[in-house]
Amino acid sequence: MSRQYLLAVLLAALTLTAGCSFLAPNPDSYTSTYDYSVGVDATGTLEDVTVRVPLPQVDGDPVVEANAVAPNGTVEGFDAAVVETEYGPMLELTAAEFVVETRYFRFVEEDGLGRREEINESAYDPSNPDHHKREGRTVSVSVTRTATYPIETRAPVGESPTFFPAATRELTDCRAPYRDETACFDYRAPVYLSYESAESARVSGSVSFTGSNEWFAGGWTGNSYSDRVRFAVTGPRDEWIVANGTTEVGRGNYPSPER
Repeated sequence: MSRQYLLAVLLAALTLTAGCSFLAPNPDSYTSTYDYSVGVDATGTLEDVTVRVPLPQVDGDPVVEANAVAPNGTVEGFDAAVVETEYGPMLELTAAEFVVETRYFRFVEEDGLGRREEINESAYDPSNPDHHKREGRTVSVSVTRTATYPIETRAPVGESPTFFPAATRELTDCRAPYRDETACFDYRAPVYLSYESAESARVSGSVSFTGSNEWFAGGWTGNSYSDRVRFAVTGPRDEWIVANGTTEVGRGNYPSPER
């Protein structure tokens, strides 16, 4: 065997090894995460408040704990706890009073830069386009958890955590175009609201959960699914309402089996 032939074989082996390393990255470069977030908005003061929103679950067990959402037991004026309901585990937010105060601002420009500055009500001029007021208050919280790789993201319902896994989901159009694997589903989602308020007070909220896989193969890439529940009502409430649920699956890249 000539030295030239042996050198060619060694170079070919090195090239194949490098190629395999690129196509099949080290397991340490794989990560999976869950992200859960809750946001509640009110345009008027609420009294004797109870709000229950869904938690991501598998087989009836929540994958996010109350102490993860609210380490000290509270979220911006709300006490937080996980409660069992007829619809499964939910995050319960309670407060004797949730005060919403009108705040006044003016737009100020200095050295070519603009900023918003809070002012007193007495300085507020409704006819001044640089003046505006805000009648509302927002509470929000988010939690990220590391998950075991890989998360099932193409068909997560029943396999990976979702809101209301037993809900009837109907195929619908996605709001944004993605790859062929992406599909979106609508469903009816129960949310409990109980509070006293002015008839004009509007309360809205959004609860979302995302499961994501990421890996490095010549650059970071990945895939994910998401579940979101939205609601909006006006006036006092003491009831379960039907909110809008949307599940989006199969977003991102999916390597072919031979890779």
